[in-house]
Amino acid sequence: MKRTNGSSLFDLIIMVAMLLVAAVVFDAWRPRTRTPCRRIWCRNNLNQLCKGMATYLNELGDNRFYPWPAGRPGCGTASEPSFGGAEWLASLYWTRIIPDPGVYICPSSPDGNEYGAALGSDGAPGGKPLPADVVSYAAFGHRSVGIYMLSKHGNAPGYAQSSIAVREDFPAGEPMACDDTQGPIHHGERDNGGMSVLFFDSHVEYWTHERVDPETGVGRGDLCALRN
Repeated sequence: MKRTNGSSLFDLIIMVAMLLVAAVVFDAWRPRTRTPCRRIWCRNNLNQLCKGMATYLNELGDNRFYPWPAGRPGCGTASEPSFGGAEWLASLYWTRIIPDPGVYICPSSPDGNEYGAALGSDGAPGGKPLPADVVSYAAFGHRSVGIYMLSKHGNAPGYAQSSIAVREDFPAGEPMACDDTQGPIHHGERDNGGMSVLFFDSHVEYWTHERVDPETGVGRGDLCALRN
């Protein structure tokens, strides 16, 4: 028994309506799926950076736990170092230990390093500190060791700032790097946001807004020594 044209048109309308509903549901569901994927990607980036630090220690570190980029363009001299966490991490790019420029960018951020061009080949381009959006992660700079020691030991002499590389491992449970410390963090909004934190034993934790305020808490408390 053949269908009438009316019933065929009705079937078509039903199919179009179902497609529209599916599109609306998928559009609402997609951001929720993207966020966990980006967090995993961000975690993998931090894990690679930590492994790069270990490689540096074994191959180029001169018994130092982390790269000491003083002497490279934009990082000051050995006697007067001047570099932040961005340069500290970028030194792994300059030494070709981690040559993939994408590892230095959080996938949830608007940052970009022009496929490595903005990172420089052997130091910061133009001999100036790296721009804030070239490396998405915060870490130790030339003053950070002193800030870290002050936070742990109080106003002890000589801890105001550090001008020498650390020659001993940091405690495994201490933060080594984290998401951007400049402005709101990348993963989520104020009421449900969070950030990835890398520790010296190479594990990564996701800290929610209950532990670190997405707007003002980054770079304070447990993360006081980490800077971009």
